[in-house]
Amino acid sequence: MRTGFALAVAAALGVSGCSGATSVSVVDDPQLEAEFESVLVSGQSRTLGEVAAAAGVESWDRMYYFRVPVLMSELNRVMHTPGVTWRNMPGSDAEGLIVFVSEGQIVRAVADREPPLYLSGFATSDSYVTPDELAGMPRLAVESRGR
Repeated sequence: MRTGFALAVAAALGVSGCSGATSVSVVDDPQLEAEFESVLVSGQSRTLGEVAAAAGVESWDRMYYFRVPVLMSELNRVMHTPGVTWRNMPGSDAEGLIVFVSEGQIVRAVADREPPLYLSGFATSDSYVTPDELAGMPRLAVESRGR
């Protein structure tokens, strides 16, 4: 299991240098998706830190969420990551893009397939992930900690 996790993280990071990643590949992460799904199924809120830890996401301080389609320039503007090139961006087959960041460096970028998340701004490990509904469609609301 750890080998698969290491490969997923390596794929997400792309090329790194002293100033951080210059290329980020978006990956699928069934384990992270399953942890989010468990919140929806159980109907019980959990912290984002609990969800991320259970999925093996380590060393992050912020999580951003973007609905797709989204422009690379928008990602870089919001996260203050000028010049980063994004590869394997999700298309219409995904709900959004989940990006975990640590001290301004991108550590993991994941296509959000389902359940859909709702987050405006960024979340931290103590943000609550809560089952929600919009127009009869289930989703997860993630508590924002800033913009």
